[in-house]
Amino acid sequence: MPTSLHQRSVPVDAAKTAAIFGTLLIHASAAGGFSGAAGSPGWTAALFWNALLRCAVPVFFMCSGALLLPPEKEVTVRTIWRKYIPRILIALLFWAAAYDGWQLLLAFRRTGVLEAAALQKAAADWLLFRHKSHLYYLHIILLVYALLPLTRLFAAKADRRLLRYGLAVWFLLGILLPTARFFPPLSLLTGIPAQYPINLTWSAVGYGVLGYALSQEAQNRRSRHFLLLYLAGFCVTFGGTLGLSLAKGSLYEGLLNGNSLGVCLQAAGVFGFCASRFADWERCRLTETVSRASFCVYLTHVFFLEFLNARGIAAGLFPNAWVIPALALACFAAGFLAWVILRRVPWARKYLI
Repeated sequence: MPTSLHQRSVPVDAAKTAAIFGTLLIHASAAGGFSGAAGSPGWTAALFWNALLRCAVPVFFMCSGALLLPPEKEVTVRTIWRKYIPRILIALLFWAAAYDGWQLLLAFRRTGVLEAAALQKAAADWLLFRHKSHLYYLHIILLVYALLPLTRLFAAKADRRLLRYGLAVWFLLGILLPTARFFPPLSLLTGIPAQYPINLTWSAVGYGVLGYALSQEAQNRRSRHFLLLYLAGFCVTFGGTLGLSLAKGSLYEGLLNGNSLGVCLQAAGVFGFCASRFADWERCRLTETVSRASFCVYLTHVFFLEFLNARGIAAGLFPNAWVIPALALACFAAGFLAWVILRRVPWARKYLI
């Protein structure tokens, strides 16, 4: 996600712009939006906003693949381990400590006491990578970067047919099986076949290859085809989750995972649309600016969301139809302001945002 590591690309900037707003909508709706009865107007509105760009994080992985996998880009093992991974690791550890410190400060303000047990727990959580939940993206991107020499070799050496075969295998094992394994007859599988599905963490590598493939092919396709692909994915994500949640009586989260079928179709649709629609654009200042700020917004927005929630401004306390996008916009504005400030500090600009 850190755009300072890459050259500018209007399609990638546009995709990142969509992805960061999707992230904000997901988190704003999740914090209280599903407190009502499944199927109620407020609950359904929260699901709509949550599912609208549910593909946000997969799109970020696709952007990384589009930027880092082209054979003409020089990316060495030395660069990966001395530049890319250290920057992500420093940002991860800093912001994980910042969120832990924030919780300790809040506890101290409530009680007037900073207990040793709380400090020990915070230190253990930090060391054992039990970090704030949204930081999981950084956990995964470390793995994606570590595997770059292998995925770049595959992208460089594979012809069109082999690339499509590799993506087909990934789609079967990393998307279809993880989605279908909770339903009969696949839910009845045991033993080794039950272990065939690729989990979300490793599926992120496939999303990177998919992003690279679409960045090469989408410009030859009509953008409306990708729009239809996104709409099909949204129908699966929103409609399937709504139907299964009504049957269950509470939110069914199986179709909201990053490696579920609907989310994958949404991600391919969003990224493919951007790659097709903006292929000939040399520059777009709006998406470029948002893209540059997106990493900082991603890292900091939970601070602002929790700040607003603690003051009674949250999904579920106002009509979800408007409060969720309003919260997303407010968190974006605050995160963007944080980026404007932090980018003026050289070490913060280089390592933290």
